Amino acid sequence: MILDATISILAGLGLFFFGVKGLAANMSQLAGRSLRRWLSRSTGSYAAKLLAGILSGALTQSTSAVTVILMSLTSADLIPLAEAKPILAWANVGTAALVFLATLDMDPFVYALVAATGFCFYLNLDRSPRWRPAVSASFALATLLLGLAFVRTGSSELGGLPWLRDILLDVARWPSLGFVAGILLALLVQSSATVTVIAIALISAHLVTFDQATLTVYGASIGSGLTTYLVSAKLRGASRQLAVFQVIIKILGVAARIPLYLVERFFGVPLLLSGVRALSANPGRGIAFVYLACQLAAVAAQAALGRALQPLLERLAPPLPQEGLAKPRYIYPQAIDDPETALTLVDREQARLFALLPVYFGITEALGDEARPLTPAEALASAQTLGRSIDDFLKDLADTGAERSVIEAVGECQARDALLASIHESAASLAEHMARPFDSPALLSLGESLREGLGALLHTAADAASSLDPDDLALLRRLTGDRDSLVDGIRRTVLAADQGLSAADHRQLYSLTSLFELIVWTLRRYITRLAPQAERSPDPIS
Repeated sequence: MILDATISILAGLGLFFFGVKGLAANMSQLAGRSLRRWLSRSTGSYAAKLLAGILSGALTQSTSAVTVILMSLTSADLIPLAEAKPILAWANVGTAALVFLATLDMDPFVYALVAATGFCFYLNLDRSPRWRPAVSASFALATLLLGLAFVRTGSSELGGLPWLRDILLDVARWPSLGFVAGILLALLVQSSATVTVIAIALISAHLVTFDQATLTVYGASIGSGLTTYLVSAKLRGASRQLAVFQVIIKILGVAARIPLYLVERFFGVPLLLSGVRALSANPGRGIAFVYLACQLAAVAAQAALGRALQPLLERLAPPLPQEGLAKPRYIYPQAIDDPETALTLVDREQARLFALLPVYFGITEALGDEARPLTPAEALASAQTLGRSIDDFLKDLADTGAERSVIEAVGECQARDALLASIHESAASLAEHMARPFDSPALLSLGESLREGLGALLHTAADAASSLDPDDLALLRRLTGDRDSLVDGIRRTVLAADQGLSAADHRQLYSLTSLFELIVWTLRRYITRLAPQAERSPDPIS
């Protein structure tokens, strides 16, 4: 009996964890850009932020996922940081949907859902790009609920063992262990809702007391906040303030609940737990209400202390100097309502992105007022963030159902965006290679020549990309013509000048010249694609 019950619990936990991860991944994919676009537009009123937060939390079942989405939106300046905070706070409340779902007796529904998704897989709907996310999400939900049913069954069987219940009664004398267990479990499974669902299954089987389950929920809330912080540990800049903010409001929410719990437990004053028991005689559902109260406390902390916490957030996660370069200056979500204007704004934004290229080689004049020393890694990070914002904007524009000419123009812009991304990556790689020490004087001279030559070429190209002057574009096409003979000549010159090159220097020579050739070749393709844009936009891009 013990072995069967243990296997049932472990199998149920495995299915449950698989379902939680699958549901979060597929619901995020199902929502996709629509969720991002909706979040970026949910800043008009507090009610809109409330609704956006609750639905995003319920859909993704992961405040870490919502935090990452909001961080990317704030990095791209598509939503102000102050507007993202209430959305994130209410996303915590949205995760309670799974917790309350776990309190229901849904065995017939689960079996029906398993059957329905099985037929969907049999009909190969999972291979359809249109239906795959919905089918996979349904299967993940069915797996989650089926696993929970296994956990309940196994826990009930173990709960019937007298000696085990005696041990658990001894453990119940130390309810603080539940708090520590909640923190550790949330760090392990990366979800306070998941830990709460497990606690509900255990309390329903009388394996833990109500006090233990309550403190487990409190600990899981803090553990969930720490998980979000760890997810963003390698990130830098103002957008990371959201992750720090999530940790703080989670801790404050629990800190507000703990004194109430202690007063109620040791002095017998009816407070939160008495109110929860009055709402529902079902202990599992009572724990669900405790979880909801904990998330609402975090929302209250955000509403009361959101502005007061800002100086602390800026100290813990200060903005980076180059963040302004990564934020779009022209495109914004509402611009897609006018496709022709939106395309012009994309042209301007891509010109800004192009202006970052000379920075890899020490030339910052094209940046104007934003000119400042940037490392190649910083320039590449800014370019990639800005490029992703442009690409997301173009995808949203393509989804508007605009006329054919607009869709074709969007495709052209996307092609240019991909070429720009390739040039930036190659330029950053070349700059990294040139920063390495050279043993050969010939290689050192080559590195300096490439830095000066490419810097000047890209600076000229940035001016042409901004002005779209036909003569400048024609000149650049000639300058970026077939460079095979030039690159071969460079290699022969270096080899002739220093015949004692080591194997490492040989590899460095071919890496430098190959990257140079790739940059020039890709630049020519980009300049060629600017010709139709020059015809469409005769006015200079400023």
